Amino acid sequence: MNLVTCPPDSGSLRPRSRHLSGFTLVELLVVIAIIGILVALLLPAVQAAREAARRSQCINNFRQVGIASHSYHDTKKHFPDGMGVWSQTYPCTVPRRHPKLSAGGWWGWGWGAYILPYLEERSVAESIDWTGDFVHPKQNFVAGGARVQTFLCPSDRRGYELIGCCSGMSNGGHPNEDFAKSNMAGVADSTDWTCDLAQSWGRLDADGVMYLLSGTKISDITDGTSKTLLIGEVVGSLGQSDFFGFYWVSWDVLHTANGINLASKIEPHQANSVDEGSFASFHPGGCHFLFCDGHAAFISEDIDQVTLASITTRANEDEANGDSN
Repeated sequence: MNLVTCPPDSGSLRPRSRHLSGFTLVELLVVIAIIGILVALLLPAVQAAREAARRSQCINNFRQVGIASHSYHDTKKHFPDGMGVWSQTYPCTVPRRHPKLSAGGWWGWGWGAYILPYLEERSVAESIDWTGDFVHPKQNFVAGGARVQTFLCPSDRRGYELIGCCSGMSNGGHPNEDFAKSNMAGVADSTDWTCDLAQSWGRLDADGVMYLLSGTKISDITDGTSKTLLIGEVVGSLGQSDFFGFYWVSWDVLHTANGINLASKIEPHQANSVDEGSFASFHPGGCHFLFCDGHAAFISEDIDQVTLASITTRANEDEANGDSN
């Protein structure tokens, strides 16, 4: 039997055309617009999450300082002096009795230096010659430039930097790079931490806890340790000026008379002239404070000034609860 094969269908030999699918220009623009909207919606949330983490780390730093301050109190039977600087040029600063009392004055240490051994900064503390001042001998000046991470706020984008003071020396490449910055300052007074018109020399009769040669004991805080401020957050010049701010080695106290975040409430071009006059932070809405019982809290910048003054004073019988989170 002969098998007859049929010729293949000529159509099957033709290459099949393929339909390529893809975005049109309009569709692509729509997708890009949607992605842009999603990013715009997510970015604030991401930034808020990051700020929350930084704020959490910041308040933990205050808690560490609280533990260190109480450890110091347990050892010395009083909190560290807020500062120890005085000058015969300004008689209101001269103590009646002090081991370092001299004709010229004394550039003593601040509370931040005294608690170094209790902050796991023993190497810095051991490099200091405590018989000298915070500038002399030179090893003390060098120690004052050391980074102490606990004193720095994670939300301060400038981070560690050296602040200008008064030494005539330098810990960096610029003449004004003297001492390491701190984002914390002792709470000295409800009205004014200074006793002179120059606004720079501490007073001996302040009504807070951390002031010139304060040596405050817990028993001195009759308004209650849980209702009295010890340390507050500061920013220097809101990060806009070089070599300007607070440094932990000394001269690191402030009053609460100007409320919280004063510099952020006025015209930007005026900020550098007043930013040292107010406790402030890089966190929106307020700043952190450490209370004398060791707990830390975030206090709103809208706190009533009378209330803020009442939690500043240590023994005015004006107890008030802090506006805290």
